[in-house]
Amino acid sequence: MKKSVTFLLAALILSGPAGAVLLPGAGQAQAASAVLSVGVTGGAVTQLQSNLLSLGFFDYPSATGYYGSYTQAAVSEFQSSYALPVTGQADAITAEAVRRAVLKQSLVQDTYSYIGIPYIWGGATPSPGFDCSGFIYYMYSKFGVPQTRTTTVNLFKQGYTVYKSMLRPGDLVFFRIAGGTDVDHVGIYAGNGAFISATSSKGIYVQQLDNSYWGPRYAGARRIY
Repeated sequence: MKKSVTFLLAALILSGPAGAVLLPGAGQAQAASAVLSVGVTGGAVTQLQSNLLSLGFFDYPSATGYYGSYTQAAVSEFQSSYALPVTGQADAITAEAVRRAVLKQSLVQDTYSYIGIPYIWGGATPSPGFDCSGFIYYMYSKFGVPQTRTTTVNLFKQGYTVYKSMLRPGDLVFFRIAGGTDVDHVGIYAGNGAFISATSSKGIYVQQLDNSYWGPRYAGARRIY
């Protein structure tokens, strides 16, 4: 059963789950990608290693351009972390997942430059400000992931579910603040148990997912890209 689930999630990454967005041409580019495995050398391996190093998976000081045991272990760890079939080979699905993870890493880093921007109901720009779903729309659009300006409820229907233990930077985390059945707040997971969102009290702000306020109101997470 677990193997079936991981392959399903892998397929969703390339085919695009309901409501998710693929960059133009991503499918064609990945279809033409060669599988990287032990013994392969070259620029594609160097790029893969550099990406895995920046994501914290490549346990080596720098990229070497040779796909050896360190690269195989890094790819396997990445695949496990992203619920992909663990093969140790960088196939098209893995390469696309790595590319998206690197993009979302940059996106998360950039969110910190907006800390303190005020909360504005319906806002989706730094001036005059953001509401929670508007901040998601702005950040994803800024980093080239086409988005439709929508609500927190609709965002919760996009992509696919991510268990809390499998959260990665750039995933969306959702909350029920009012206590009803619908989600009414969304943020971007930043790593290390933290998320960043547009709050009515402090504007764009970083908080812990499991603190005394947010923990009991946590409703789940989605990966839409």
